[in-house]
Amino acid sequence: MYFTRTNETLCVILEGREQITALKAKVAIPKTSIISMSWHDVFKDWRTWEVRMPGSYLPKWIMAGSFWTEEGWDFVYGRRPRGVLRPELHKVLVIETDMNKFKRVIIGTGKKDAAEIIDWWKAGAKAK
Repeated sequence: MYFTRTNETLCVILEGREQITALKAKVAIPKTSIISMSWHDVFKDWRTWEVRMPGSYLPKWIMAGSFWTEEGWDFVYGRRPRGVLRPELHKVLVIETDMNKFKRVIIGTGKKDAAEIIDWWKAGAKAK
């Protein structure tokens, strides 16, 4: 997985097995649609209802794909989730948007990559 950024858009590009487990090749997020971004060492802020449609979830291995919630769609790609009903993900970037699909994009990544993406978004927000 890797990220690409232009002045207007952040893209999460999935490769190989990542595409198979997430059933998606790319998630594009316009910079103007981003409400907030934050990096979490531990993430477990799930909505009341999370229904996987379509995607993969194998405890201790992968949580990937689209998840319907009562507040809109989430896209999740995280490795080694802990737990079954209320899984816990580690080292993820959470992007909240005003888009219909996806309201949240939750991506497992390192702190350095997450900081670069957050700086890219904040730089664009200051330019307005």
